[in-house]
Amino acid sequence: MPDRRVVITGMGTVNAVTTGGTAAVESALARGPSAIGAVTGLSIGGLPSRLGAQVDPDRLASLIGLDAARRLSRICQLTVAACELAVKDAAAGAGPELGIVVGTEHGDFRSSAEFARGFLRRGPTGLSPMIFPNTVMNTMASVAAIAIGAKGPSVTLNQTTVAGDLAVARGAALVASGRADAVVAGGVDEICEPTYRHLAGMGALSPALGDGPEACRPFDPAHNGPVLGEGATFAVLESLEAARARGATIIAELGVGRWASAGAAPHAVSRRAPDARSSVSRLLRTHAREMSACYGSGNGDPAVDDWELALLASDLADAPPGLVPPVSLAPVFGQHGGLGALRAAAAALAARTGGGCVLAHGIARGGCRTALIMRAMAE
Repeated sequence: MPDRRVVITGMGTVNAVTTGGTAAVESALARGPSAIGAVTGLSIGGLPSRLGAQVDPDRLASLIGLDAARRLSRICQLTVAACELAVKDAAAGAGPELGIVVGTEHGDFRSSAEFARGFLRRGPTGLSPMIFPNTVMNTMASVAAIAIGAKGPSVTLNQTTVAGDLAVARGAALVASGRADAVVAGGVDEICEPTYRHLAGMGALSPALGDGPEACRPFDPAHNGPVLGEGATFAVLESLEAARARGATIIAELGVGRWASAGAAPHAVSRRAPDARSSVSRLLRTHAREMSACYGSGNGDPAVDDWELALLASDLADAPPGLVPPVSLAPVFGQHGGLGALRAAAAALAARTGGGCVLAHGIARGGCRTALIMRAMAE
């Protein structure tokens, strides 16, 4: 990565536990009770999965004006609310040098399904021009960019498990390379009936194929699949020079961000050694002795959980004890596109209070691996 140092100056989140800026994120991480409960508002009869972590609609409505609520789909409302909270938290201004990076697992599937149903019921006359823009994957980034006045680069990433981590890493790369002075980066997803029903029907959620009781149990021998969550979390990333020039409060420095392919998830994960030549492995081995904490992407998916443990055990062999297994946030917030950004936020806050290097690590079934190293800023 180029020379410019990257710092985090603000956060914004709308999730099943809390809503707000840095203080809200810190409070939710410290409080810890899970937001996972019985899913409401969906027709899920006959499915083996019944749990989820849902955002209170009244809390979302309180953040979005009537005009925005009428115009925007629900996932766009989540995105705009979280981005506005992050920009307000950082006291950052809009302009041509402000970019946005949005990561998502499923995008606005609710609008896509509604658009398709209109055609199936009434033919071409049933295709709604009001709904169509929401069927495009980058609609969340587009409406959020307008809301916060971001006129710089706009990037949308579609990735399982690590969408939020990858967005933060890509946003940091934009700032470090000088393509933007500041970037609002994070992830978003919503629980909607089509995705929930199909994922549960395929055995992609707990209890996978009906094996054991339903629950989110990362890194546990009894893990049997993820539990869905929803929400949006974004961080404001700036160059150190720009942050200091405007007198911003710096939460932590994003020392290094890396992403790489680790291949497809193997069947025998315990016998799969990481590729020591990959950029993520080299990074972790170089900084292993400096690590003070680790947040991982484990969400209860047995293959991916075990794979992450194997990768970290090898790459952090020289780290202080206690980093493996890593801390997982999935049992509190549920698995969704914003969870990776919450991992990054948790790592930044831990670095600010505890010092040392704090790692936010992610691995997806398709093989995308991410690593974000946060450091406290010296006064």
